[in-house]
Amino acid sequence: MRGVIVSTKAGYRDTTNWRGICYVPASFDTLTVFKHNYIPERLLAKELKDTTSLIPAGSAINEVTVWGKNDINQQVKRGVGYNPLPSPKSGVLGSFDLANILDRRGRRDRKHLKIVRQKFQEMDTTGDPIVDAYNKAMEEKRLEEETKGSQKTTDEKK
Repeated sequence: MRGVIVSTKAGYRDTTNWRGICYVPASFDTLTVFKHNYIPERLLAKELKDTTSLIPAGSAINEVTVWGKNDINQQVKRGVGYNPLPSPKSGVLGSFDLANILDRRGRRDRKHLKIVRQKFQEMDTTGDPIVDAYNKAMEEKRLEEETKGSQKTTDEKK
């Protein structure tokens, strides 16, 4: 590749010719190979070969919209069969566990687990909150663009 800058920490600097050839010193610590719009390559002396390659630097895009519906919950229910998690209250009827009664942390954890299970059941029936929030944001954006477009057309008519 033509015009690639090759430099060392010691201050040596060279640029490749039209055939992509340049000379490097016999001894160096780190060799840096650089060209605009490519990712710089840093090589140790033992890693140096007669040829090296540079990877083009990528460019970022502003917005990506992905449309689709994720029905993994239904697939799991069909494939494995829907077996809800056992409730913390289930157990042998009439069992008595004194350690369980005295365990405050265990009671707190069971209470939190019950609340989390209720929330997940609500999410299963009401829909995915992330998808709902995304759809709401896209609808607001569309309405803003429509109002801007209608304002622009009324301004042009005047």
